[in-house]
Formats: sequence, C-alpha cells, structure tokens
Amino acid sequence: MSDLAAYLLRSGAYLALFYAFYWLVLKRETFFALNRAFLLGAAILSLALPLLRVPSPFFESVVYASPPSVALDPAGVAVPSRGAEPLDILLAVYAAGAGLFLLLFLVRLGRLALLACRCGCVRHRGLRVVLCGSPGESFSFFNFVFLNRSKIPEGDMDRVLVHELAHVRQLHSFDIVFSELLTVVQWFNPFVWPYKRSLRETHEYLADRAVIAQGCSLARYQLLIVEQHVGGRLLELASSFRTSQIKRRIVMLSKQETKGLARWKPLLILPLAMALVLAFAESRTVVKESPAVAAAPSAAAPIPQEKSEEEIIKAWKEKVLQLEEMKKKNQETMLKLEAKLKEAPNAATKEKIQAAMNEQKIMALEIGAKECMLQMKKVEYELNKETDPAKKAELEHKLQELHVKADECMKKAEVARKATVGVEKPAVEKK
Repeated sequence: MSDLAAYLLRSGAYLALFYAFYWLVLKRETFFALNRAFLLGAAILSLALPLLRVPSPFFESVVYASPPSVALDPAGVAVPSRGAEPLDILLAVYAAGAGLFLLLFLVRLGRLALLACRCGCVRHRGLRVVLCGSPGESFSFFNFVFLNRSKIPEGDMDRVLVHELAHVRQLHSFDIVFSELLTVVQWFNPFVWPYKRSLRETHEYLADRAVIAQGCSLARYQLLIVEQHVGGRLLELASSFRTSQIKRRIVMLSKQETKGLARWKPLLILPLAMALVLAFAESRTVVKESPAVAAAPSAAAPIPQEKSEEEIIKAWKEKVLQLEEMKKKNQETMLKLEAKLKEAPNAATKEKIQAAMNEQKIMALEIGAKECMLQMKKVEYELNKETDPAKKAELEHKLQELHVKADECMKKAEVARKATVGVEKPAVEKK
C-alpha cells in the first residue's frame, strides 16, 4: 500500500513540474504540434518515471548487517501497526475518487453513443456525420462529427467540417481519452485539470490552422469563431469547434509562427526529466557491520567469517533448521490453544488462554524477524564475494529490504508489548 501511495505522489509531482514548465515556457509559442507532443510525452513520462529505481549519486543510507536496535525478546503481542491506518484511509478515499471519475467517463461515452444512435448518421468525406435535432454545438469524437445545422450558416458549413476533419485526421480523440484516463488516476492532482484544458486548446489551435491552410479568409474565420462561441454546453469527451476560449484562439490565429531556435524548446523535457529522476532517486545503500553485535549465541547470531565456505553454509543451514523447528512448535501450540479456547468453561479461563495465544503470536512475529536477520547474513556474505556491480547493487537492495522487514517486525513487537502492559496494569491495581 505504501508503494502505491509513493508512486501516486511521485507521478503527481512529475506531472505538476512538467506542466509548470509548459505553462512558463511553451504555452505562448505557436509550434502547436510540438506542444501537443510535449504534453502527451509529459503525461507518459509522469506515469513511467516513478517506476524507475535509480540510486542517487548524492545521498546514501547506512544499513547495518545486524541491526543493533532489534531486541530479540521472546514475549509480546502481535498488534497491527497503527501508523498504517491513516494511509489505508487515504488510499480508500483515492480508490473511491478514481472509481467515481471512471464511472463519469463511461457515462459520457454512453451519452455520445446514445446521441449517435438516436440521430442516425450519414457518410461525408470519410466521416460519419450525425445531424442533431436538439440544440447544441458542433463537435467530433473519433470519426463521428455531430452537427447542428440551425447554428451554422450554409456558407460556413464547409469550414466547420474542415475544422472537425482536422480533429479526426490528427487523432485528437485519442488524446482526449488518454487525458480522461489520466484524470481517473490523478484526480487528486490540481495540475491535471489545467493540463487537460491546455491539451484541448492545442487541438483547437491545430484545427484552426488546418482551416486557414485550406484557403479560408482569416477575418471571416475569426468571425465564425465568435459566432460559434455562443451556444450550448460542451459534451466533455468531444473535440468541439468552440472548446478553447475565444480570445486566445483569435490571438493564436493572428500570431506569427515560432521559428528558429525557439522550436527546440520542447526538447528541454529530456534534461528536465533527467533532473527530476535524480531528484527523486533512492538513496544509495551502504552496508556496514553493526557496532554492537550481540555476543550471546542465538538462532540469528552472526556466522563467523573466519570459517571456510563449507562451514559457513553448514552453520547457516543449522540455524535455518532451528528456526523451522521453532516455527513448527509455535504453530502446534497455537492450534492447541485455539482448541482449548473453544472449550473454555468461563471468561477467566478464556482470558488466560487468549493471553497465552498473544504470547505465541508475538513469538511467531519475532521468529519472522530472526529469519530476516539470518537471510541478511547470507546476503551480506554473498555481497562480500560479489564483484559484478549490477549484482552487487541488487544484493544491496535486497539487504535493505530485509533490514526494513526485520525492523518493522520488531517495532510491532515493541508496540504490542506496551499495549499488553497497558491492559494488564489496571487489573493489578484493582487487586
């Protein structure tokens, strides 16, 4: 669960930074095709980059081969970590929000399908033209173009069709569907909403330019944009003739096309992405020997490095067998206690049996911690022999994971012990 939360936060941060760069550097430029590519690439990178596990060249974290903070006390109560509860609640809220936006997306798809079925369509220049009888604006979705003749003068019908044909040929509907699915994933991110608007504005700029390229008078087309701006509400999944704000569209039509070195600005996403990857990189793991290794022998005691390889492997296997035997006895005891709990004649007896079960649960938890520590010694031994940098990095990562797992087990044991003391103390005072 924590991994999912970390991924979502990093993905949202990537998208926010990429869009901030677009808004500051690229928004006012007129290389619309490159801007569209930048916005799509930014969204894809924001979803992909958090999956990369890159060691940081600047920061490091120390991992002890045998954690000094882990005390192998055989008693305690296995209580779930209370720190995870707020995270679980947040993830449940996120899942509910994502489900809601996915449902809205499917409803909008259904509305478009229903509209096409109700009005029927005719073929025209490779398009499926749907003549809508109800009031509304003209728009397109994939190769469907929805027209309302009552709002379009006869002389301007061809220009509107050219505009919508540009949306269809340039596959703008794929971008819209992608941005809607991105919204489902990143609905909590305040930057995803202006991102969607900017992507649709870019679509309109590209379609407007396609109409002018067909020989339409700039002044006449700008007047048509003004006329079409007054109308009904836009269907959210459509590429509409009036999606963007009218002022920006007219300004962009009149603006000179960006040329020269400025056209290379979108490529700045590459060094920006590299900088962000390094900024979010994981700390390098440095393995050190614990300064306070326990001298007393235990099931997870360090395996002496002075021995031969055969002796080390043999000692490690013996300790694995010890832990397996401890685990087996623990499971057998738990089964017996569960059977006794069902047959307990009164509440006092049940309370005693429950206390014994808690002891066994914590013992199972600490056996798991000892297993992790024993695995850490094996990985450490392999790490000392390994010379391949890639395999060495993999072993260091595995060692860090085992360290975290062992530490979490023992922290749960400590919390459980405190909870047990808190429960038993009032009973003693009462006596």
